Amino acid sequence: MPTQPDSTQRQRPITVVVVDDEQMIRGALTQTLTRGGLDLVGEAANAQDALRLVVDVRPDVVLMDLRLPDSAGVQAIEQLALLAPASRILILTRTEQNRVIEAIVAGASGYILKSAPPNAIIAAVKATAAGESVISSQIAGKLLQRIRERDIPVTTTSDNAASAIRAALTERELEIFERLASGKSNHDIARELSLSTTPVHNHIASILAKLHLDNRIQAAVQAVRSGIS
Repeated sequence: MPTQPDSTQRQRPITVVVVDDEQMIRGALTQTLTRGGLDLVGEAANAQDALRLVVDVRPDVVLMDLRLPDSAGVQAIEQLALLAPASRILILTRTEQNRVIEAIVAGASGYILKSAPPNAIIAAVKATAAGESVISSQIAGKLLQRIRERDIPVTTTSDNAASAIRAALTERELEIFERLASGKSNHDIARELSLSTTPVHNHIASILAKLHLDNRIQAAVQAVRSGIS
């Protein structure tokens, strides 16, 4: 008979901290996450408590309301990105708004609408823990446009970076890398290149590994700043 894998061989559950100032929402999220097999390791109602908790328990994902008391959401993200960089931040928001872009610039990995169904929230947390960026193409496009407007024009340094990137990536990976700079989703990229989404996902994983990046948003930013877009 085949032996059963012991507990040390099983993948541990994804750990999550929930940050929201509304107790009812925290309670609903707790039920959603635990039913989805995720491990809720703490919750907080404000930015100060969230900082202490996240630094203490180091969760895989911080599911954080963007509108915390005293408008501290974006500032808390910046601090968490410095103090607990391994904990990925997934923003909770009621609408797609400019502050979502500010949050992603500050260090968030993506966002999910509070009105999303439970299975979508669970999927978003799992994707965030896996290093993916949960973000719509509309928000991605606005984010990259802001970076284009704020950054200096392409320079010799940018040219050198572009040359290094082109040397590191295959021709197919470079095609996908260029499309990331436009905020295109895996589905859009697959359709443009006549591929299925699975090879696109695999190519993006290879791009991130080769360029030592954490997620597709970082790859898109790198593409813009190097002039490959």
